[in-house]
Amino acid sequence: MWRKIVSWAVLFFLFVPLVQSGSQLVQARLLGLGGSIWPNYAMIRNVCVVDPNAEADTKAEVSQADMDALDDIGLGDTTGGKNVGVPTGPTETQLELEKLAGSLTTGQKLYCGFERRLSWLTISAIDYIPMTMVVLLLVAGTVSTTRRYHIALRNPENSKEEKITEWSQIIANSIIMVSAAFMYPLQKGVEAQIQVLWVLGLILLAGLNFYNLKNPLFKNGEGKQNTKLSNALLCVPLYAWMSIICGLYFFLLEHHPAGLAIYLQKLTAHASLYIQIGLYVWTGILLRDTSLGRRFFDLLNPWKFPSELMAVIVVVVAALPTAYSGASGIVVLALGATIFKELRRAGASQERALAATAMSGSLGVVLPPCLLVVIVASLNLEVTTDELFYWGWRVFALSTTFFLIVSWFSRTESWKIRPEQDALGKSLKALKSFSVYLVISVAIVLTIVLALGTHFDERTAPYILPIAMLALLFIDYRISKKEKLENGETHTEEVELARTSYDAGSHLGALLLLMGMSASMGGVFERSEVINLFPTHLGSPLSAMLILTFALVIIGMLMDPYGAVILVSVTLYPIAKANGIHPLNFWMTALVSFELGYLTPPVALNHLLTKHVVREQLIEDKSLETKGFFARHEHIVIPIIVLTLTLLVTAFGPILYSKYSG
Repeated sequence: MWRKIVSWAVLFFLFVPLVQSGSQLVQARLLGLGGSIWPNYAMIRNVCVVDPNAEADTKAEVSQADMDALDDIGLGDTTGGKNVGVPTGPTETQLELEKLAGSLTTGQKLYCGFERRLSWLTISAIDYIPMTMVVLLLVAGTVSTTRRYHIALRNPENSKEEKITEWSQIIANSIIMVSAAFMYPLQKGVEAQIQVLWVLGLILLAGLNFYNLKNPLFKNGEGKQNTKLSNALLCVPLYAWMSIICGLYFFLLEHHPAGLAIYLQKLTAHASLYIQIGLYVWTGILLRDTSLGRRFFDLLNPWKFPSELMAVIVVVVAALPTAYSGASGIVVLALGATIFKELRRAGASQERALAATAMSGSLGVVLPPCLLVVIVASLNLEVTTDELFYWGWRVFALSTTFFLIVSWFSRTESWKIRPEQDALGKSLKALKSFSVYLVISVAIVLTIVLALGTHFDERTAPYILPIAMLALLFIDYRISKKEKLENGETHTEEVELARTSYDAGSHLGALLLLMGMSASMGGVFERSEVINLFPTHLGSPLSAMLILTFALVIIGMLMDPYGAVILVSVTLYPIAKANGIHPLNFWMTALVSFELGYLTPPVALNHLLTKHVVREQLIEDKSLETKGFFARHEHIVIPIIVLTLTLLVTAFGPILYSKYSG
């Protein structure tokens, strides 16, 4: 019963932003259509009333926000000037409005009334987007806590480690809750309500941790015993470590208990961004439950590509969803389980499949229309999105080439392609099935885009893709059921939105809590002025880039990409400018450095996310114990080599070229 309640709660708060965003697009579409049907629609909006029988003093008035929107689409006042002096009577415009008010048709009144009601609804909903994000985080956090899904360096393997994990979360949740309580008196309105939500939600999370302690997965004496304290501490979730560190800093060093909550509140300043992350994760879970991944691999499997080459193909293809989601970690959470399963089914070793899954989102962060690049350009006027994407394609080609080369030299089998008999025919048959899904997907997206009169880009994709994927999920169910019945098989799988939302909540709660505490850790870095230990002048562009690159990788190991970009913009970027490093060179280096940080121990967030989503598919391979270092740690070493080579060329190539080319 609890699972169903929480699942539908997650689903509800994922649908709320879809409805809110859809209402905005519909209202904008109605504005445009109104202007097309009635050229004087801006005047009509001034005089129309929601209730045609309302008195004159209750007539709707156009808000400044509405007028700005009308001006943006060319439907506002076009007189081009303002009256000078004090009017002595009704102006010409006022007389025209009075005349128009008496000649409005029923259709105009109904159309305008509906459009204005929708406008009021969307404007009112904007104020509650931050609250929606916080509620979504807390509801998803309850799923992560009850399923013990929070992200840590290793999972508990006995009763002692499990107790340390739960008690660390109780301490962390209590610290955040106390900080939010101190923050409450400093806030008003919606912001104060958000602090109340934090307090109540964190009390609930701590209560769930106590419940987990009373209902442990491991009884005393079960699991792997003789654990070391160091291993037990590795089981503490990363968000708990960050919370404890922030609490020690703000409570004990600065004597400013509300400090942690102040920086946590910065999440609400970018609430839409974090809601979009939730929608991308949900989209990935929906995609996982379709047969689209299997059908894509059915295109390639008849050709019997070597598993290492197959991994390269998958990582390159995964760059596209990364470009739209804007963060590699989101792609790993959303598509990692599908990529890992299909690579294993195609014959890849577990280590190589883990490496490809962890890297699946790393190559596409520099491609259009990546939101991370858009944020970089909006924070720094010295670079534009066109310039960043222009060089992003070249960095993508570079990293792809390095991955292919490293995969070739680390191969364990011949790369000779041995296609099956009639491989072309089997691929064409698979293509027929796969193309049906592509056509359906494109048709759904185009229908939504054309109906709403919008574009499919990084701003609308998070809201369009879940709707398209929901439609595709139900169509896939019918197609798969028909295919199995034709083959004499029994189709028992059902489409369960509650199950997909429950799984999405598990991953989303863990990720958003980690991102929230990452923002607070950024506050600790900022207020402690650790970055100021860097000297402003570092000698030369080459030596400056060497030091800055090292710092960027460290930041990438500790923070989420969006928080890292904001922190670097106000700390390291001015140092780079002062040392003569070109802005394009610095920011392309920063993006690659972040990705290397996400793949580098001891944290290696993308590897943690990978094991997080494939934990149920992993098997213990004891044969690795007798093999060399590279074979035992292939899933970590290969991504590091690829991204390090890419980083070296990206960071130092332009500087060396400028130095020696004249």
